[in-house]
Amino acid sequence: MKKRLLLILILLLPTLFVAQNKEVIRINCDSIFNKKGYSVSLKFDPKEQRTLNVLFTFSKKINGKEKIIHQEKLHSQFQNVEFIDFNGDGIKDILVENTSDVRSNLTYHLFIVDLKNQKLRKIEGFEEIKNPNYLKKYDLIDCLVMSGKNWTSFYKIEGNRIKDFGYVIEDGEDDHGKDLEYDKNYELTLAKILKSEKEKK
Repeated sequence: MKKRLLLILILLLPTLFVAQNKEVIRINCDSIFNKKGYSVSLKFDPKEQRTLNVLFTFSKKINGKEKIIHQEKLHSQFQNVEFIDFNGDGIKDILVENTSDVRSNLTYHLFIVDLKNQKLRKIEGFEEIKNPNYLKKYDLIDCLVMSGKNWTSFYKIEGNRIKDFGYVIEDGEDDHGKDLEYDKNYELTLAKILKSEKEKK
């Protein structure tokens, strides 16, 4: 019995060791933020698969020491980071992958980068948008979601939150085989949103 218990413990040791270790993904951002010493890291905790499983850190090296600008626990299924400008200021913002559904529609946490004031601004509700795409010309966000019927919606960053315009444009055919005229409806909906935004100013 003791020999069997010892054998089980020996077999479990590699698993226990992995569970106690935390994988750190570190990205040097010199090529992204013009060689100013910024970096992004994700510290992954394998014990927290379903909740806040990564510690996201945005920092800058000053006189050889790391200064933490922003740090927050997040959920990230695959621990991927992307850098895309999502507010049209010419500075790439930070997207930390959140989840992927069964059709590989991706969602992200979005952090707007303010290099002048050395801070990040997290956009609440952004992680609800699947496959977000920034429309720089209009300062809007759209998406193309793979589903039974593929569909698109429109959004806008207002302050620290996402505004959902409430439109859903479906692609493909309706239940009677009629073309849903996705391209036409996309342009009509976009024009309607741009008109309403212009009237607000």
